[in-house]
Amino acid sequence: MKNIPFMSFRYYAYGVSLLLVLLSLLSLFYRGLNLGLDFTGGSVIEVKFEKPVKVGEVRKLLEDAGYSHFQVQDTAQGTVIVKLRLGDPTQPALESLKNLSSYELIRSESIGGIITSELRQKAIWAMLIAIGGILLYLGYRFEPLWALGAVLALAHDVLIVVGAYSISQREVNLDVVAALLIVAGYSVSDTVVVFDRIRENLRIRKGTPFRDLIDLSINQTLARTLMTSLTTFVVSLMLFVFGGPALSNIMFAFVVGVVVGTLSSIFVASALVYDIKHRLKAQPVGV
Repeated sequence: MKNIPFMSFRYYAYGVSLLLVLLSLLSLFYRGLNLGLDFTGGSVIEVKFEKPVKVGEVRKLLEDAGYSHFQVQDTAQGTVIVKLRLGDPTQPALESLKNLSSYELIRSESIGGIITSELRQKAIWAMLIAIGGILLYLGYRFEPLWALGAVLALAHDVLIVVGAYSISQREVNLDVVAALLIVAGYSVSDTVVVFDRIRENLRIRKGTPFRDLIDLSINQTLARTLMTSLTTFVVSLMLFVFGGPALSNIMFAFVVGVVVGTLSSIFVASALVYDIKHRLKAQPVGV
């Protein structure tokens, strides 16, 4: 088994992580997020076509009509739902849809600011509760300091993924928020595997410097981490490339998140625990 000195590379990893975080923060500050209808409000149109119509045809028709921000989905009842951004007129969209087939208008309504404000608050609370739950679990299973290192790495992962959405100006909706939570859980699961091995080695290799134990533990779990991440990344990439606009937007979080989460699990999370513990001198560590 190769013994790669990961801890020797931690300052390079910190530098790359800091650069990505700064780019994300700058993009969020200057460009912001391209928020979807779930957060901005808008109009909802639901129609039932007389002839079979594909969602892709509806999407292309609306693009040709000049609409740039919208969502199209079909339902189990055979209807098609079109969501338009706040301020976009609905009548031209209804007129354009007639070019595909005659249809029956099932409903046409607006999504108000009260609903979107409530959705934003729920999304924020979902993220905070998830991070808080992870912090409590890791603090109970390991040590509070280890939990802090894991949550800092987790916040680093999520912030970079959100920054990637800002830089690319991909739409952020509730589906993307759900994807971010899944990515956060995936990232933490990788970190927990490494932490668990470190704890095990602390018991069976007493007297070994903490830094060497971290290197040993990461090397022992490296094959498992890379194989799991690679298979997940390949599936996510295929869905991102061939999944269509709606699915592609969600899978973008997985493509970026798996890469960033894997790197943070290997280079950042354990290194943060070591450096924090070393600075606070919570317990003797190897130099």
